[in-house]
Amino acid sequence: MTSSVLLLNADYKPIKVIPWEKAVYLLLDEKARLVVEYTGKVIRSAHTEMAWPAVVALVRYAKSPNKVRFSRSNLLARDAYRCNYCGVRPRTVNKTPKREALTIDHVVPRAQSRNGHVVLPWNGNTVAVTCWENTTTACLTCNAAKADKTPAQAKMTLRVTPRKPSSWDTVLMTLRRTSVPEEWKAWVPEDSGWRDYWETELDPN
Repeated sequence: MTSSVLLLNADYKPIKVIPWEKAVYLLLDEKARLVVEYTGKVIRSAHTEMAWPAVVALVRYAKSPNKVRFSRSNLLARDAYRCNYCGVRPRTVNKTPKREALTIDHVVPRAQSRNGHVVLPWNGNTVAVTCWENTTTACLTCNAAKADKTPAQAKMTLRVTPRKPSSWDTVLMTLRRTSVPEEWKAWVPEDSGWRDYWETELDPN
């Protein structure tokens, strides 16, 4: 069972996953309230005992961050550790993402850039060659097949149009880096795009 805690905003929308120590600090400092505890787990000290928090909510509303550092790790998380061309999601024997089997692909390759910029084929926008909108996750096989071509030139199709992460994406990216316990499931919005992802990750097959 995970020891991580799902942090909700004051409106009970998920913000991120935090260590249990941080959750306990927020509870003791009365900056958060306990929403759900892990069944059968307690935190003991020399003088006290308390339920092990699974989900906590902030007492005061906090503005969610909307800026995510552009990095390989964050880009793989944005794309759910899935090749954006063939859809494969490499896994280790422990069912965790096999990151070494994935690469970062420039949708419009650097070889076709001008002055460090490219024109995106789906909307005509000019962007830096290396940015959220022009990079995507690709498995080794697809990256080699695409080489220095655009998807159209390589006769390949993007499954999802690359985009800069939104505030909701930042929450999803956090969840993708951790195991998802049953105690958190009720707090995934029914109309959210990450409900489907959650169900997929809980499928043992």
